[in-house]
Amino acid sequence: MSTHKPKQDPRITRTHQLLQDALLDLIRERGFDKLTVQQIAERATLNRATFYLHYRDKHDLLQQGMDEVLQQLVNNIRSQTESERVDFRKDKPHPTFIRMFEHIQQHSKYYQVILAEQKIPHFMTRMTEVLSDFASEGISAVEAESEAYHLTVPKEMAVRYAASAFLGVIIWWLEQDMPYSPKYMAANLMKLVIKGPYLNSPFQ
Repeated sequence: MSTHKPKQDPRITRTHQLLQDALLDLIRERGFDKLTVQQIAERATLNRATFYLHYRDKHDLLQQGMDEVLQQLVNNIRSQTESERVDFRKDKPHPTFIRMFEHIQQHSKYYQVILAEQKIPHFMTRMTEVLSDFASEGISAVEAESEAYHLTVPKEMAVRYAASAFLGVIIWWLEQDMPYSPKYMAANLMKLVIKGPYLNSPFQ
């Protein structure tokens, strides 16, 4: 028996994309709360009946868009291979960090509207959860290397600190219209996480 997932009809894919694009444009112009299904359908050059063939309401449209984007983010973060284990003694950006920023750049309009501009609470919460899982796995991997790398604070505190820092840097990058490449962002975020912001510690 084949385990391949059936490929979605290109017409359905196009309809979904039209509606998601229309939603983003209108959220940017008017905010989500004031939008109607009629306005979304008209902007997508579709009719209301077509909209309701695919989504229950505007909240379902927003939710499915968030689910899809965040699942892609998770897939990019978790596609690490054994050869991509982090060597924290090197300054080279880790491929997982690069893929994270490449994904955000590829979907920059979505992240700029939903995360940086509107700061939709549900999306921010779920993205923080994704980044927390990422940070937790990274911290566990480092701790497994040597007892010298054990934490000086509760792991839950370190995870939340890292996830919040990641999210803050990502939002800043989007707000500045992504002036630096994904590779540059990955390298410097790793540097901040590992060494802090100073060339030499001013506290020693």
